[in-house]
Amino acid sequence: MDFFYVFGKMAELFLIIIIGYICCKCGAFGKEARLHVTRLVLHVAIPGVTLASVLTQDDLPGAAEILGLLAVAFSSYLILIAAAYIVPKLLRAEGAEVGIYRFMVAFANVGFIGYPVTQAIFGDRAVFYTCVFNLPFNFLAFSVGVIFIRKSAAAGSAQDGAAKSVITYKTFLTPCLISSVLAIILALTGWKGPAFIGDTCTILGNITTPAALLVIGSSLAEMPVKEMFSNGRVYVFALFRLLILPLIVYFIYRGFVRDALLLGECVIISAMPVATNGTMLCLQYKADEKLMAQGTFITTLASLVTIPMLAMLFA
Repeated sequence: MDFFYVFGKMAELFLIIIIGYICCKCGAFGKEARLHVTRLVLHVAIPGVTLASVLTQDDLPGAAEILGLLAVAFSSYLILIAAAYIVPKLLRAEGAEVGIYRFMVAFANVGFIGYPVTQAIFGDRAVFYTCVFNLPFNFLAFSVGVIFIRKSAAAGSAQDGAAKSVITYKTFLTPCLISSVLAIILALTGWKGPAFIGDTCTILGNITTPAALLVIGSSLAEMPVKEMFSNGRVYVFALFRLLILPLIVYFIYRGFVRDALLLGECVIISAMPVATNGTMLCLQYKADEKLMAQGTFITTLASLVTIPMLAMLFA
């Protein structure tokens, strides 16, 4: 395994966040721009990359194998979502912070960093496994994750004396969730359609990661530098997110997941830093974007060390 390659990919994330920070400080990427970019990414780019993850696969395995991988992937997220109800209590999070911490515990950066890191650690075969893990991520992040974010926003609104937001079925009729369901159906049926459709989705999806990271950096720019690093609770959370949870996943799965690659994939995927989607969802639903951006920043920085450490144990 090439540790420098893994480190380099993590550093790319960090540097783009810093560029977003500088852009905001220079007046080139303020809050209004963040809101517009967020809508573009959530409504166009993420659906594009979700569909491309299936439509551009050269050789999809059979439905039975995909169902088996999906079962393991979904169950691993159930463990993380269960942990999302426990960790905030251990951190003594209160009010609007609870929903933010729940999202940050449950949903990691599977997309951009997941593909190159798992490929560097496990080889080319891991790329499809990561693709399969990305399907339940998108489905759950834009359903359960949205519930976490909206409840956080409602708690913050209640504290400010504003009306609480109402969660209905319409909350989940979003391009992100619809594309996730469609991608799972396409994977199971093996239908890919004309190549230009997948290529078009890939082009649209390519803006997701840089745009999301610029949004995070811009959000951090409105926070005093001291505040970015002074939240001790975020550091304790990062320890749970990056080390303790992956080890829990390992000890749960090692007894019945016989495929060493799949077991390693479960562990490394659960060890990724906080998903970049979280900050954009906070912007969309008016939740605490600064806490989410802070958690994403600290876990991305710390993962420069923690992911290579875990790779040494499980690769």
